[in-house]
Amino acid sequence: VYNDPVAQYSSATCRREVVHHQINRYLSEKHRNKRMRSFLFFGESEDLVGRDFETIYLKLKLLRVLDLGGVRFPCEEGKKSLPEVIGDLIHLRYLGIADTFLSNLPSFISNLRFLQTLDASGNESIRQTIDLRNLTSLRHVIGKFVGELLLGDTVNLQTLRSISSYSWSKLNHEVFINLRDLEIFDSMWVDQRGVSLDLASFSKLKNLRALTLKVSTFKLSSESEETVRFQTLVELTLRCDIRRLPKDMDVIFPSLESLTLVRLCLEEDPMPALEKLQRLEDLSLTNCSYSETKMSISAQGFSRLNKLELF
Repeated sequence: VYNDPVAQYSSATCRREVVHHQINRYLSEKHRNKRMRSFLFFGESEDLVGRDFETIYLKLKLLRVLDLGGVRFPCEEGKKSLPEVIGDLIHLRYLGIADTFLSNLPSFISNLRFLQTLDASGNESIRQTIDLRNLTSLRHVIGKFVGELLLGDTVNLQTLRSISSYSWSKLNHEVFINLRDLEIFDSMWVDQRGVSLDLASFSKLKNLRALTLKVSTFKLSSESEETVRFQTLVELTLRCDIRRLPKDMDVIFPSLESLTLVRLCLEEDPMPALEKLQRLEDLSLTNCSYSETKMSISAQGFSRLNKLELF
């Protein structure tokens, strides 16, 4: 850990290194540890200056884990941009670029064929088309993807957060057989429009455990006669234009443990439907409006509820 003026640097054989603050001080030492497998930076945001980064990491061909969360990269043509040298680290399994003020991902990301985790959370919306079709080992994709997301073999994909409803509508949902965590939002980008979603659009996701929807149009019901069931879903967050909850919530979500409702304009008491969720432990109604004066819970309702938030 390099965080003081008398930092004691590791040997040239160390395989895992962590820098806490002062990343430029570390880079200025011109380390060339060719055996390094993992490099992580954490601490306060810091501007990356000069070309020391490229000088050092061009030689780390065996690097598996690179986490640069909080680092501010130099601007190119007025935009923060990843150093091209990262595209040469073809053995990377984990690339962390969260909170780096990036608004785009360069095309060389497609060179990282063995990448399993891409964490670009905490950045601006990524508006251009992102081609990840060569990254067939991807398990976790995290960021705010407004533009079209091109994915190849998604059999390993477990996490997709967050993607615009427009981009989600362009994907073949049947191939996400192992997806467990999904977040979808409506983009305000002028070149897109919100896409209407309903329960049936997620019926193919047989292993889904966490679902977050921040969309304007969502039907919490199915047009078909057969009720859609989410047997594996345990966590659900909805920020949608929903006025009434279906009476058979317990049938649709038999395994639900955590439910968060945000900014719903409810026209009738939601408690009769919610109290039948036998496994529900956490319930939060955040900034929801309700046209009546009271809500009623029966004596037998919410048999496992531990936390109730109304605010």
